[in-house]
Amino acid sequence: METRIFEGVRVLDFTDFLAGPLCGMYLADMGAEVIKVENLVCGGNFVRNAMPREKKTNRSMYFQNLNRNKKDVALNLKTDEGKKLFAELIKSADVLVENNRPGVMERLGFSWEVCHELNPRLIYASISGYGQTGTGRRKPGYDLIAQAMGGSMSITGWPGQEPLRAGMAIGDLMGGLNAMIAVASCLYGREHTGQGEHIDIALVDCIVSGLEAKMMEYLYDDKIVGPTGNRYITSAPYDCYKAKDGYYVIASGTDKHFENLSKAMGMPELNDDPRFCGTQERRKNWAPLKEILNKWGEDKTKAECIEIIDKAGVPAGPIYNMKDIAHDENITKTRGMFVTVPHPEAGDLTVLGNPIKYDTYKCEYKKAAPDLGENNDEIFKSLGFSDEDLKAAREAGAIN
Repeated sequence: METRIFEGVRVLDFTDFLAGPLCGMYLADMGAEVIKVENLVCGGNFVRNAMPREKKTNRSMYFQNLNRNKKDVALNLKTDEGKKLFAELIKSADVLVENNRPGVMERLGFSWEVCHELNPRLIYASISGYGQTGTGRRKPGYDLIAQAMGGSMSITGWPGQEPLRAGMAIGDLMGGLNAMIAVASCLYGREHTGQGEHIDIALVDCIVSGLEAKMMEYLYDDKIVGPTGNRYITSAPYDCYKAKDGYYVIASGTDKHFENLSKAMGMPELNDDPRFCGTQERRKNWAPLKEILNKWGEDKTKAECIEIIDKAGVPAGPIYNMKDIAHDENITKTRGMFVTVPHPEAGDLTVLGNPIKYDTYKCEYKKAAPDLGENNDEIFKSLGFSDEDLKAAREAGAIN
């Protein structure tokens, strides 16, 4: 059995920013040959210049963190020679991932219809702000727009305050992950049909799909849920709580959790209190319950509160910042969420690991993100182009 699940799959990563590169990177981690295709005319991906920078080489770590394990070609698709090179790449590929605004690929001459004719087995994944259909499809869309129109900003933050985006780019992240799920599904489906597929991922859709209970409140109770801080609306105590040295979280999701928590706090009577004796009652009376928990924590540290609650079998944990995460060996080493990739000039670069773990298959971290056009000769010679062909393409400004 292959130890890399996507071994032998060729992916063209014609993407920029976050969602598309994330999809391509995870496929590369799991064995796919991912060829990043960049726009030569504008100097490659916009985020090659993004902060922060690696000090020795001044390369963007934003770019490095999203493009490990990939090869790279740089093309000028406004030239006939560049279009010819790209067409040959498409014929050789299993997957194309693109996150351009709808209409761009058509103008370049590589719409789904054209690519499907070139390669009927091609899986063509399009990621955009609003999707390939609908009134907003031609508009540019970024993560912030997705969080706003997808409803996330209306439920994030505190009542009466300015709407708040999530601290992570959740629209882009969900978009990239959903695209990868779709690609994997289509690769499986192609084994049965022999045909490729067009995948349409919209960042707004991805956010809407995650609204879960809050959207159900509107659809079935006609309630518009606003910001609730750190509180989860279906359970309590499921929130952020205060100890004498700061805050921690409790995620009590069941009646048994609350019974055990009450005993651990030395307040078993809370479980019989009419305000708290069932999930619905605790949900309604979350505020007085939070006051009780905060009072209980006044003479205890965060660590002491968590230890007591942990021993009772109730989910609880600290609130980590970036430094805390970087010094937690369980996250960084045991779970492999900090990994190193070799760079020929900078040495080993630390980037974030792949969260998908298998028993048999492996995620590997073989190389740092490529330089612009780093693999032009390797890739195009493998497709049958000669040195003379590539020289002519360079003279025409099609490749670097």
